[in-house]
Amino acid sequence: MSLINKVLNDLDQRNPSGQRGNGSAVVVPRRFPRWWIALLIIVLIIAGLVSWSLLSSAPEKTQAPASKPEQHAVISTVEVEPPAQEKPEAQTVPASSQPAQPAAEQKDVQKTELVLPPPIELTSEKPKAQAKGSFSKQSVKLSAKEVAERELQKAEQAQQQGLFSDAAGHYRAVLNAQPQWHDARKEWAALEFGQGQASQALAILREGLTEYPQAHSLRLLAASMLEKQAQPTLALQLLQQAAPDAAELPQYYQLQANLAQQQGELAIMRDSYQALVSAQPDNGRWYLGLALALRKQQPEQALAAFEQAAVRIEHTETLNFIAEQIKHLRSQHAASTP
Repeated sequence: MSLINKVLNDLDQRNPSGQRGNGSAVVVPRRFPRWWIALLIIVLIIAGLVSWSLLSSAPEKTQAPASKPEQHAVISTVEVEPPAQEKPEAQTVPASSQPAQPAAEQKDVQKTELVLPPPIELTSEKPKAQAKGSFSKQSVKLSAKEVAERELQKAEQAQQQGLFSDAAGHYRAVLNAQPQWHDARKEWAALEFGQGQASQALAILREGLTEYPQAHSLRLLAASMLEKQAQPTLALQLLQQAAPDAAELPQYYQLQANLAQQQGELAIMRDSYQALVSAQPDNGRWYLGLALALRKQQPEQALAAFEQAAVRIEHTETLNFIAEQIKHLRSQHAASTP
């Protein structure tokens, strides 16, 4: 601007001197030709461009440093780490060279960083929920049946592994929870009998019979153990204490008939086979046993029983024996008739 003033002052100084020398205003255009006016316009344009460039360059230089802190501030909000906030502070220009507007933008960025921590608090509450769930599982109380089932499974596993004392303890736990589980009692008694503890096995079965007198399967197992211990009389006496349904427990009467035959108790043998014939009329073995029980005292009924057995039995040797008995009884009957 000072250059323009100098040019104008120079023109003002020249015009009076020209007017004084010539005494006419018409001569002025001749002293100041058009190229001088063009030069003046060019000077004015150049001065305007220079002044505009100076004014426009100052804001750009001051705004350039402010852009860097904004980039670092945005990165720190994504990572959510305390060290990320220290890097922009070390790279920023001193406060005297920063404009007011970037400082306000940094404050806004810091406010957004303070909103991010709540998701971190949500993750810390999950272990508490899991702890409560595990506590509720420990408070579940099993029923007596569930306890018995679990102990029975442990007893079977221990028995398979050869841990017989552990198996016996688990069987005892089963009966404490469910004393009416006779199969578990029989398994326990068989385990003790197999280990040579016959008295312990019989005590286990007697305990069950005392509590459940109608548990005929326990009585049958006890009689079988007595027979193996060479005590057939006690075994037969034990079986004679009950009369279960022959259709449900045919082996009960079969053992009773065999024991009676060994001891010559033909009446008990006859009654036992008669019960079996009534329960299973298609079984030829029962007719054969009945015929043997009747052969001495009731030969005619024995002959009828042998004939029924011959119809139902297919074993050759047994059939030959039956044929001989039939022949003998018929000849005996013919000899007795006049």
